[in-house]
Amino acid sequence: MNAPRVEPPVPATSVLVDLRNFTPNLNAAPRAADGTNQFCYFLAEFYATTLEACLLALAPAERSAEAMSVTGTGDGSLVVFLGPRHFANGLLAAHLLTAGLRRCCEGRKDPTGRMPPVAFGVGVESGEVSRVRAGTGVASVNTFIGHCVNVAARIEALTKVIADASVMIGDATVERCADAFCGETFADLRARERSAGLDAARIGVQDRMNEINRELCLTFLDRYTLKGVDEPLPLYRLDGSATRAGVARFERLLRELVNRDEAHLAEVFAYLGLT
Repeated sequence: MNAPRVEPPVPATSVLVDLRNFTPNLNAAPRAADGTNQFCYFLAEFYATTLEACLLALAPAERSAEAMSVTGTGDGSLVVFLGPRHFANGLLAAHLLTAGLRRCCEGRKDPTGRMPPVAFGVGVESGEVSRVRAGTGVASVNTFIGHCVNVAARIEALTKVIADASVMIGDATVERCADAFCGETFADLRARERSAGLDAARIGVQDRMNEINRELCLTFLDRYTLKGVDEPLPLYRLDGSATRAGVARFERLLRELVNRDEAHLAEVFAYLGLT
């Protein structure tokens, strides 16, 4: 057996993707002539769509490097972005996954006409991860462990119970994007709001927070208590009213998320149907 390896933590963004109604569909699906459960074919398409969307979130030059890791979770995937712009990759992946997985689920073929509907949930959060490896030469494990992986999983679980929030973004990812693209963080703005003596000053800070939310095409949901997290965590969902063709702030955001790479932007626009 090869010696197990644990690598030092590195900055990363975790994206947890889950397929809804997996077990009921698996139980209800008929078998193909070779004995294969026919729902496995859809699951393969779901995996392929997840991988395609997340690869597209990377700059073209990064797609052949180790800038992303994907691990299957049975009825979903754990995607970890590792590059210097991992937070931007994660937020862009959230938009691409929304479009791609929606098409995938809406286009699912039901050979019986009686199978439960399928849907998806996505949780995104940034932080640090450590790579864990172990192998025997004929079998191996290569995965990532970290607080942001656990939080992304907790966030994804919340998408099951919060209306119109199939994709949710954690506070750490939003803070990194706000700092990179808007020059301010919500943490700093909240601190200014607390110290503001005049109502007019507080209102000005709140207006700036709303403006950043709009520029990031996000809607603040609330602070949620998550298992394993010390304090309630601010969570956000994608602003569906913004994420469509002809919305200038969405196009500005996409341009920032691809680091103003016009070729990459054209790929993203085509995938999202914005061209």
